[in-house]
Amino acid sequence: MHKYKKWSAETRQASLKLTNKAKKMGWIPEPRKCRRCNQDKGIIHLHNEDYDVTLFTLQDVFKRFPVEITDKELENINEVLEPLCWRCHMVHHSIYRAPKACAEYWDDIKQGVWFEPVYKHNFNILKTEHGIY
Repeated sequence: MHKYKKWSAETRQASLKLTNKAKKMGWIPEPRKCRRCNQDKGIIHLHNEDYDVTLFTLQDVFKRFPVEITDKELENINEVLEPLCWRCHMVHHSIYRAPKACAEYWDDIKQGVWFEPVYKHNFNILKTEHGIY
C-alpha cells in the first residue's frame, strides 16, 4: 500500500482495519452497487475519500465502554466511503496519470455506457479498454 494524498500507508491500513471492524458491527453496509455506474456484479470496493474521518472517529468509538456510535458519527463515516466497482475505483485513482482517458470514461458513464463487471484485479483492462497506463 502506497501513500495516497496526504495519508501514509500505515494510516490507511489502520483506518481500513477499523473500517472493517465497523462493518462487522453492522455500522457500515457491505458495498453492493457502484455509486457511479450502478454496476452490481463483480468486485465492489468502498473508496475512502478521507481517512482522517474513519480513523479518528472509529478510534474514539472503539475506546468507549460500552462501544457505541452516534448517528452523527455514523453519518460522517458513511459520507466519506463511496461504493465503487473495481473499474470506477481504478479510473478514479488514475486521474493524475491519465486525465484525458479518465474524463472520457466518466463521459461514457454519464451517457449510460455499460462495461462488463470485473471479477479479479486485472489492470490490463484499464490499458486495453480505456487507454490508461
